Amino acid sequence: MAQQEDTQLTGPGIGLTFLYYFSMTVIIVMFVGSRSEAFTFASPELRQYGTLAGLIAGIIGTIINRNVAMVITFQNRTQFQSRLNKKMVEIGFELEELEEETADINSNPESEEEYLSYSRPGLAGKLAGGIYVIMFDRSATISSRAINIRRIRKLL
Repeated sequence: MAQQEDTQLTGPGIGLTFLYYFSMTVIIVMFVGSRSEAFTFASPELRQYGTLAGLIAGIIGTIINRNVAMVITFQNRTQFQSRLNKKMVEIGFELEELEEETADINSNPESEEEYLSYSRPGLAGKLAGGIYVIMFDRSATISSRAINIRRIRKLL
């Protein structure tokens, strides 16, 4: 009995995203604040400011940058893919060539899945994150940062 591969697109969840933004902000506030003459590294006020700034940055970072996946159904895969490519270009994302995965997919003709990856060119691509798509026969799962998914929902 063949075991089906889990192709769910995942990324860091809400907890890890919050922890990342919270901890990085606390570290930055503690470091910068301890360099000032008003606070020392062990100052309780500096810890309070760091914690408050960390909470704010953690909440905002989680809202904007958590990983979200959405499923879209369609009737014609070719038409949907061309429409998706066109909409991605409108918001500044380009289709990346996946050489390794393409070779694996072509060697298995029974595979109904197609993996697509979109990114922005240059430095903006490093900061915006990618958009990842698994195309099935009648549906597609799109995964990216929450801010990117909101823009895609408006377009599609």
